[in-house]
Amino acid sequence: MLGVLALLFTVGCGDALNLVPSFAEGSEDETWTTLRIELFDRDDTPPGAPPITDNFMTQYIQEQFGNPNRIKVEFVTIPRAEEVERLEVLMAANQAPNIVFTYDRPLYYKYATQGKLTDLAPYVAEHGRDLVRILGEDVLAEGRLDGRQFAIPARRVLRAHSTSFIREDWLAMLGLPLPETTEQFFETLKAMKTRLPSMLGHDIVPWGHFGYYHTANLRYSFWGWEQITEEDLYAKPGWIMPGNREAFRFLNRMYDEGLLDPDFALDQFSRQFRKDLVNGRAGGGTTNTNEPVYMGYLADLDARDPEAVLTPIDPFADKDGRTPKPILEKTGMYIMVPAASSNAEAAVKYLNWMAQPEHYTTLQNGLPGVTFEWKDGLPVMLQNEETKRMLYNYFDYCILLNGKFVSVDDMELNVKANAVIDPRHESFTLQSLAYAMKDAVETPQIHAILESEIKYGSILREKEEEMFVRIVTAPPETFDAVYGEEVEAYMRLGGQQMMEEKLAAYRRQAGK
Repeated sequence: MLGVLALLFTVGCGDALNLVPSFAEGSEDETWTTLRIELFDRDDTPPGAPPITDNFMTQYIQEQFGNPNRIKVEFVTIPRAEEVERLEVLMAANQAPNIVFTYDRPLYYKYATQGKLTDLAPYVAEHGRDLVRILGEDVLAEGRLDGRQFAIPARRVLRAHSTSFIREDWLAMLGLPLPETTEQFFETLKAMKTRLPSMLGHDIVPWGHFGYYHTANLRYSFWGWEQITEEDLYAKPGWIMPGNREAFRFLNRMYDEGLLDPDFALDQFSRQFRKDLVNGRAGGGTTNTNEPVYMGYLADLDARDPEAVLTPIDPFADKDGRTPKPILEKTGMYIMVPAASSNAEAAVKYLNWMAQPEHYTTLQNGLPGVTFEWKDGLPVMLQNEETKRMLYNYFDYCILLNGKFVSVDDMELNVKANAVIDPRHESFTLQSLAYAMKDAVETPQIHAILESEIKYGSILREKEEEMFVRIVTAPPETFDAVYGEEVEAYMRLGGQQMMEEKLAAYRRQAGK
């Protein structure tokens, strides 16, 4: 780290971020190679921050990994909102970066079965000691098919799925408690809509974000769990689960009464919601667990309105008072090297370098004394402008780990590390995680390549987003007809075939 540190302390932290790291490519006695790496572009660079392809993180990677290995590291940006579509185009044209990734397991299976991925097993055996140590066999096995390592799955540090939160200070203005049931939640939003505009002096959106992915907690609370087997949970689409129609009737009711953002369908990745929340227009929402902290929503809200109080809630209770919800798999994104790439060795060396504590610590936290300090064995983020400039998208560089990570063995320590991403909101994080894991339900995993999933997976995901919008926004008097038509179309598009193949795969593994 000497070069980066020297630059920082010689010319000042801000200036250092604009300097280009040096490397001696093409000298007579040294042969350099280029490693091209996919990088999500979330279109959220803060004002005054350097570009995502030339900043502290990219410079650190070049200096600490690239230069010693005579590798020029280049980051290839892909819009986060279009990542699957863009990756499909690049892979089809054999123009994908040397390292690509996706959260879409059927897409990974598709590339593997089509011969489009490099078997990384021999490279991991030779260059992946730290990689194996940090991921473990159970995670690595998720990227293995027929004995070949076609993907390096990221390790998911926290498995929490989604959490809801609300402006508790607004509820105090209304004399209302935090909602503890689904109906209380509905009535609370109605009160916000009818009474708050006159009190605040401007219009509001009671519930600013509730995309299809983030309806899971609500949907699970309506499901008839006494009728659902483990086989059903794995194989059957949520659309035909007992109670799912009523969950969507509730969402349709919310939309009809003006409790949801009328433009929710245009805000799949929460960009407008973040603005509405920070600017005092949104009363709450449901996002990835702890997203308001690690994406900086809460810090921005604090800066704009120090009196604002955003509080996690867990109101979606079933008839037995439980709040069932899904949890995520132990793996995160699937990191792959296209077969058309000639740089598999460099790719595995890079991931192994990232698995070393000194490097993942820097990629996730920046520099001690500049962006974080050690306290009780935890990297605690400093609240300053340099931290905002350097770390607003740190998670897109440390692709091997989904979530802040400090220990292979101590899960409690990892939870604490995530809680001090912003120490001012440690209680928010801990409560978010507690709610997200309360009454959590794990979907069974079957290790089988399903042709129907590869063939219809992308089509059905697009259909789900489309039918979600149509069902939620349908006139209440046509709700049942629209729901039935959309589910029928979903099953006809491949949902039926996928369900049948999943049922067969589950029964084979269960020995039925």
